[in-house]
Amino acid sequence: MIVTRRSGIADHSPSPEKWEAARAAAKRTLAEMTPEEDAAITADALSDPDCLPLPEDAVLIPWVEYEARRLGRTRVAVDDDLVARFRKTGEGWEERLNEALRAVAPAE
Repeated sequence: MIVTRRSGIADHSPSPEKWEAARAAAKRTLAEMTPEEDAAITADALSDPDCLPLPEDAVLIPWVEYEARRLGRTRVAVDDDLVARFRKTGEGWEERLNEALRAVAPAE
Protein backbone atom coordinates (compact mmCIF):
# COMPACT_ATOMS: atom_id res chain seq x y z
CA MET A 1 0.00 0.00 0.00
CA ILE A 2 1.26 3.45 -0.85
CA VAL A 3 0.22 6.37 1.32
CA THR A 4 1.03 9.82 0.06
CA ARG A 5 1.71 12.83 2.23
CA ARG A 6 2.57 16.40 1.48
CA SER A 7 6.20 15.45 1.88
CA GLY A 8 5.98 12.58 -0.62
CA ILE A 9 5.65 8.81 -0.35
CA ALA A 10 5.25 7.32 3.11
CA ASP A 11 6.77 4.13 4.45
CA HIS A 12 5.39 1.07 2.62
CA SER A 13 5.76 -1.28 5.55
CA PRO A 14 4.93 0.31 8.90
CA SER A 15 6.65 -1.16 11.92
CA PRO A 16 4.73 -3.23 14.48
CA GLU A 17 4.99 -0.22 16.79
CA LYS A 18 3.25 2.01 14.25
CA TRP A 19 0.50 -0.58 13.78
CA GLU A 20 0.02 -0.80 17.55
CA ALA A 21 -0.14 2.98 17.83
CA ALA A 22 -2.78 3.10 15.08
CA ARG A 23 -4.82 0.38 16.80
CA ALA A 24 -4.63 2.25 20.11
CA ALA A 25 -5.72 5.51 18.46
CA ALA A 26 -8.66 3.76 16.78
CA LYS A 27 -9.72 2.18 20.09
CA ARG A 28 -9.54 5.58 21.82
CA THR A 29 -11.66 7.15 19.09
CA LEU A 30 -14.27 4.40 19.36
CA ALA A 31 -14.33 4.66 23.15
CA GLU A 32 -14.88 8.43 22.95
CA MET A 33 -17.67 8.19 20.37
CA THR A 34 -21.09 9.16 21.65
CA PRO A 35 -24.19 7.10 20.83
CA GLU A 36 -25.45 10.02 18.74
CA GLU A 37 -22.24 10.09 16.66
CA ASP A 38 -22.42 6.33 16.20
CA ALA A 39 -26.07 6.58 15.07
CA ALA A 40 -25.21 9.38 12.61
CA ILE A 41 -22.31 7.41 11.11
CA THR A 42 -24.46 4.27 10.85
CA ALA A 43 -27.30 6.22 9.18
CA ASP A 44 -24.88 7.74 6.66
CA ALA A 45 -23.39 4.34 5.87
CA LEU A 46 -26.82 2.74 5.42
CA SER A 47 -27.92 5.53 3.07
CA ASP A 48 -24.90 5.03 0.80
CA PRO A 49 -26.00 2.90 -2.21
CA ASP A 50 -22.39 1.90 -2.85
CA CYS A 51 -21.98 0.55 0.67
CA LEU A 52 -24.88 -1.81 1.29
CA PRO A 53 -24.86 -3.65 4.63
CA LEU A 54 -23.68 -7.23 4.71
CA PRO A 55 -26.18 -9.95 5.60
CA GLU A 56 -25.88 -11.33 9.13
CA ASP A 57 -24.62 -14.69 7.83
CA ALA A 58 -21.95 -13.13 5.59
CA VAL A 59 -18.51 -14.72 5.71
CA LEU A 60 -15.67 -12.28 5.15
CA ILE A 61 -12.74 -13.51 3.08
CA PRO A 62 -9.62 -11.74 1.80
CA TRP A 63 -10.04 -9.88 -1.51
CA VAL A 64 -7.54 -12.12 -3.31
CA GLU A 65 -9.51 -15.21 -2.34
CA TYR A 66 -12.80 -13.52 -3.31
CA GLU A 67 -11.44 -12.69 -6.76
CA ALA A 68 -10.14 -16.23 -7.21
CA ARG A 69 -13.55 -17.69 -6.28
CA ARG A 70 -15.30 -15.20 -8.56
CA LEU A 71 -13.15 -16.43 -11.43
CA GLY A 72 -13.72 -20.08 -10.50
CA ARG A 73 -10.18 -20.60 -9.27
CA THR A 74 -8.47 -21.65 -6.09
CA ARG A 75 -4.98 -21.49 -4.66
CA VAL A 76 -2.86 -24.59 -4.49
CA ALA A 77 0.69 -25.22 -3.32
CA VAL A 78 2.98 -26.17 -6.21
CA ASP A 79 6.71 -26.67 -5.80
CA ASP A 80 8.84 -23.76 -7.02
CA ASP A 81 10.90 -25.87 -9.41
CA LEU A 82 7.74 -27.09 -11.17
CA VAL A 83 6.39 -23.57 -11.54
CA ALA A 84 9.78 -22.42 -12.84
CA ARG A 85 9.74 -25.14 -15.51
CA PHE A 86 6.32 -24.02 -16.76
CA ARG A 87 7.25 -20.32 -16.60
CA LYS A 88 10.27 -21.01 -18.83
CA THR A 89 7.83 -22.06 -21.57
CA GLY A 90 6.70 -18.44 -21.86
CA GLU A 91 3.36 -16.67 -22.12
CA GLY A 92 0.36 -18.86 -21.28
CA TRP A 93 2.30 -21.10 -18.86
CA GLU A 94 -0.56 -21.08 -16.33
CA GLU A 95 -3.00 -22.44 -18.92
CA ARG A 96 -0.50 -25.16 -19.87
CA LEU A 97 -0.12 -26.08 -16.20
CA ASN A 98 -3.92 -26.38 -15.92
CA GLU A 99 -4.00 -28.57 -19.03
CA ALA A 100 -1.31 -30.83 -17.61
CA LEU A 101 -3.23 -31.20 -14.35
CA ARG A 102 -6.46 -31.97 -16.22
CA ALA A 103 -4.67 -34.66 -18.21
CA VAL A 104 -3.67 -36.55 -15.07
CA ALA A 105 -6.73 -35.74 -12.90
CA PRO A 106 -8.98 -38.66 -11.94
CA ALA A 107 -12.20 -38.95 -13.92
CA GLU A 108 -15.29 -37.30 -12.42
